[in-house]
Amino acid sequence: MPQLKEKFSWLRKGKGIGCFVLAMMSVTSSNLAQEMGYLLADDAFASVWWSEGAYKIKRDDPIPKNKSTAVEIAAARREDEPFLLVLRPKKRLEDVRIEVSSLLGPNGFEISSSRVSIFHVGYVRVVMPTDELGAPGFWPDPLPPYEGPFSACASENHSFWITVRVPAEAEAGEYRGKLILSSGEWQKELSVRLRVWDFILPRETHLRSSFGIHIGDIRRYHNLETRQELEEVVDLYYQNLRDHRVAPTSPFDLYPIKLKIKGISWTGGEFVRDTVHGGRRALKISDKVVFSNIEAVYADPIAIQPDQGYKLSWFVRAETAPNPYTVLIQGYNAEGEFLPPGNILKIFDAPLEWKQETLEIPRFFPGLRTVTLHFFPAFRDERGTTQGTIYLDDVFFGLSSDQTNLLRGGDFEMDENSFAVEVDFTDFDRAARRYLDEFGFNAFNLRLEGLPGGSFYHQEEGILGGFRQGTPEYDKLLSLYLKQVEDHLAEHGWLGKEYIYWFDEPDPEDYPFVRQGMELIRRAAPRLTRFITEHRPGPDIMDVSEMSCTIFNRVNPEAVAELSPKGREFWSYLCTGPKAPWVTLFIDHPSINLRIWCWMSYKFGLKGILVWRANYWNSPTVFPPECPQNPWEDPMSYTVGYGTPYGQVLHWGNGDGRFLYPPNRNGWRDKTKYLQGPVNSIRWEILREGMEDYEYLWLLEEAVKNAPREKGELAELGKKLLRLPETILKSGQDYTKNPKTLLDYRKRLAEILEKFYGRAGEGS
Repeated sequence: MPQLKEKFSWLRKGKGIGCFVLAMMSVTSSNLAQEMGYLLADDAFASVWWSEGAYKIKRDDPIPKNKSTAVEIAAARREDEPFLLVLRPKKRLEDVRIEVSSLLGPNGFEISSSRVSIFHVGYVRVVMPTDELGAPGFWPDPLPPYEGPFSACASENHSFWITVRVPAEAEAGEYRGKLILSSGEWQKELSVRLRVWDFILPRETHLRSSFGIHIGDIRRYHNLETRQELEEVVDLYYQNLRDHRVAPTSPFDLYPIKLKIKGISWTGGEFVRDTVHGGRRALKISDKVVFSNIEAVYADPIAIQPDQGYKLSWFVRAETAPNPYTVLIQGYNAEGEFLPPGNILKIFDAPLEWKQETLEIPRFFPGLRTVTLHFFPAFRDERGTTQGTIYLDDVFFGLSSDQTNLLRGGDFEMDENSFAVEVDFTDFDRAARRYLDEFGFNAFNLRLEGLPGGSFYHQEEGILGGFRQGTPEYDKLLSLYLKQVEDHLAEHGWLGKEYIYWFDEPDPEDYPFVRQGMELIRRAAPRLTRFITEHRPGPDIMDVSEMSCTIFNRVNPEAVAELSPKGREFWSYLCTGPKAPWVTLFIDHPSINLRIWCWMSYKFGLKGILVWRANYWNSPTVFPPECPQNPWEDPMSYTVGYGTPYGQVLHWGNGDGRFLYPPNRNGWRDKTKYLQGPVNSIRWEILREGMEDYEYLWLLEEAVKNAPREKGELAELGKKLLRLPETILKSGQDYTKNPKTLLDYRKRLAEILEKFYGRAGEGS
């Protein structure tokens, strides 16, 4: 995942110019606060106003000078269109309610009130601003659903984010409805007018995307206990992403492709040739990580007679001494259920030279029918904090009275000619039918076993079936594996939606390693799509992947224009960088940023957008396991990984990797089980607006491309509109901060799209 640490110090350089730009942006923001919105009503109880759903309205923003008699919005068929309704009481109001009617339109067509959603605008307190552009204070971001009456304090904005979901079959024309605000005897009836444009947005989304969803945090913050509960709630998250026209990085985390290699009974560890007790191979088991217990397992269940005596013996040596290590025998009943009371565990010390060890088992726990063998290269503790490296060879397990070894390959002398790869797509296919076919996600990270990996911070060679990258056995297994995956995706129509994202943000010194890994994939499965995130794009590495995703401030539009016709696909990403004055994703930055990111993607020829996470709620580097971060109270995203020591506080920025909030607002204190989806944010909603804007541009491009001769003049006008003017954007750091500029241009796009499509657009 793109997470840059200490890679943006260059943003501080040239600070004089930067401060001038940021100061001008601050002035612009102040002016916008006075101009955004339209006053609807004003009496002794309250002022009520509305604004387009393209702004962030703070608690103390002023009442707008402009007035209107109704909320006025416009949308295409199959488009979601939001607006903000703001209540500013002049005295405290109790039992405040908001109601919305259905919208009645041409030929009696009705958009039901059930298609209108109402959310409160919530606020998070920014203590540490993201950068010079940010500011401390309460910033609007979370959008908890309106669920009934509430109290409204005086002299404070109480905002609602209201969205109308226009049906695909809606009649074009004007729709009218009502909004009713009430508190006791006070009541205001407000008019809503919606213009439905005479064209339809496509079902599919044409700007591809990748937003990480962390399954473990969903389980933790929703207090889920079972696999069924987790699947149910994760599906609600994916529904949310679908409704916002974006795709999760990998919707298959709960439904992986399963791999079994026949002819190899051991999992974990690495078969090596340079250090053996006898024969050609030994098994190296290395634990160099904390918070995880690494093990090698003889995974094939071994049938036993529980009342008989057994012996486990093996040869062992350590890389360094002393090296305590753990041997565990786990038992299972006739139904294959694990019986923890049947565990047999013993700690040994591995010497520097080969030594034979023996574990005698006079009898097993009653009821056991099978066992598995587990070797841990360190003392096995609860959190996995211990580390070590050992080598095993000539492992024997059998009856004490018999010399027959019940282990296949206990000496690790397996015949590679007998290896076969079995790939089980059962769970993957079930999820793919839902998330690729039904939901229409247009991109997904294809997670594969055994590939190399790493980032600018570290490299890891691939290990598959216990064989390291670079060995003939590895090459054979990888080819057998990836060929089946490639063919399966092609057979089901999913090939081309996948991308293999295995290395993150390489530095130039990583390029040889990355090139080698990319060539591995290409040899094994030439039709699979290789993907890389780059913060130093250049010709030295751009030729070994089909998709390149560049940190936004390093995107080179000229290179994109040159290489896209040659078959390369370019994306961009945002994370802790860039900072202002570039387009960004932060809570304490202008509202237009995420929306105009999509316009910039079109302008620069980029086909996708990526953010490393959408639900980064907790940094385990800063917060202890028993007291995780509460994103409702603390909007800062703190650094994790890349060598950051536990307890060190480093800042990525407010809202980095966080567009969704858990429904649990009290973090570790609240143990309620939440079987529901996430809470949206304003930035998330504005991003969806940008994704829909992209569809306007895509539709117009298609119309111009396929225009008949009699529409030649209209096509020329369309071409001109597609060349987005400098009033919209000049570059990734020089763009309008006024959403009204985008909204006016979107209206011009809609008007020409009506002339091209009309009702003919219904089949798009």
